[in-house]
Amino acid sequence: MPVPRVIAPLASPRVIAPLASPRVIAPLASPRVIAPLAAPRVIAFGDVFDDVIVTPAGEIRPDTDTAATIERRSGGSAANAAAWFGHLGAESHFFGRVGAIDVDRHAAELADSGVAAHLRPDPERPTGTIVVVLQPDRTRTMLTERGANVLTGPADVDRALLAPGAHLHLTGYSLFNDVPGTERLSAVRACAALIAEATTAGMTISVNPGSAGFIADHGADTVLDASRGATVLLPNLDEGRALTAVVDPAEVATALLVHAPVVVLTMGRDGVLAAVRRAGGHPLVVRVPALLVDPVDTTGAGDAFSAGFVHALLTSGRLDAETIDEARLEAAGREGVRCAAIAIQRLGARPPLAGQPEPVTQTEPATV
Repeated sequence: MPVPRVIAPLASPRVIAPLASPRVIAPLASPRVIAPLAAPRVIAFGDVFDDVIVTPAGEIRPDTDTAATIERRSGGSAANAAAWFGHLGAESHFFGRVGAIDVDRHAAELADSGVAAHLRPDPERPTGTIVVVLQPDRTRTMLTERGANVLTGPADVDRALLAPGAHLHLTGYSLFNDVPGTERLSAVRACAALIAEATTAGMTISVNPGSAGFIADHGADTVLDASRGATVLLPNLDEGRALTAVVDPAEVATALLVHAPVVVLTMGRDGVLAAVRRAGGHPLVVRVPALLVDPVDTTGAGDAFSAGFVHALLTSGRLDAETIDEARLEAAGREGVRCAAIAIQRLGARPPLAGQPEPVTQTEPATV
């Protein structure tokens, strides 16, 4: 007889404890697309000043008193531009140096315009000061003590803020400060390195050369070398002529397109000429008329224009030559002109504070 098969009893059933809470696997994030920012981050570094604005009641008389109105405002080309960027809604950052006792005051004034001020106190040098003497025809004579500004440089900029879609704005004084000739090459290399870092980070760069006199002091080639890699160049006509050694505005713009894909020349009462590099050597060129207004103080008009023009491009699409069309270029020019017109109808170079009016009272139609 076969041995009966014995089936062993089953072990106790294994109990699988339920999870304390169900595990949810999140879907993969969509690929990151670098798009124009509604409130773009703009970084500026350079000069910040106390402006003393003097309006004589009549002709200045030597060796005796001349009655005058004397007012104090904060200024400095780079700080002014940062204030206008903040005023227009950008996430604006400014890096500069002031006398130690003035840090809180200047930081608060920049904050009033929407600027995050990264100011380094100088325990020895005072805040830079400019005495601006306004003539009856509204031309200006400026007497300058650079003070703590002499130590400002690209190393002051916090590299943690460099990010895709952000923008770096430089002025001529940001590029060089007042370095002696023996140190100029190092200054050029430092500025070029910052521009290269910003470019690698996916940023765009604008450069306002500063003044024709500044270019004459440092040399056109030096200024252009220091601003190599800029996306936008923003000279006035005199500065453009100093940089290119040509006279006709269209020829000036064309010559500067070799150095930057977007160039805009401000020409005072003759308006603005903006140009964008195009393949095939035929640039897109737009002219925008000036708003002819009664000027109060023309200090800072170029900084206001620069901020308005660049901010309009940053918030309307990508800031590159391939995507800027005629409509965007013209709109940016008009916004720059609007900001400049507001600036010159005010005393001082900063924008109106929140709640203050922004009058643009045109005195006559403009033509270009």
